[in-house]
Amino acid sequence: MKNDYYWLIKHFDDQTLDYIRGRFDKESGLAFLERFINLQEEALCLQKAGVPPESEQGQALAQAFWGMVMDFTGGDMAMLPKLMDIGRFAQADGEWKEKQAIVNRYIEPALDAYFTKLGTNPFEEGKK
Repeated sequence: MKNDYYWLIKHFDDQTLDYIRGRFDKESGLAFLERFINLQEEALCLQKAGVPPESEQGQALAQAFWGMVMDFTGGDMAMLPKLMDIGRFAQADGEWKEKQAIVNRYIEPALDAYFTKLGTNPFEEGKK
């Protein structure tokens, strides 16, 4: 059976793949991956159009992206460092890695602005 998302999945470690298999069935897993790809593309489009991450559109993207992260983790904040490592795709091919870096350069300040507006930062919680 052909998996259209193999190019992405191959970058996950065994622990993450086990988590995904336990959390998602085939249908919900594919829907999640499509959502991820769509948000990636939206970030690229907004960045290319010069839309600031702090803008209404950038903040809508940040909210949707954070919602996706929360859906993936089930609210388990201990998974955030792992997701951040995965999001860097250190082992990815040049084209994908470059695309991800561009997306991250937009998503990161958009999320910073989003969390500032909410008055919380889940990446800083529990570090005191």
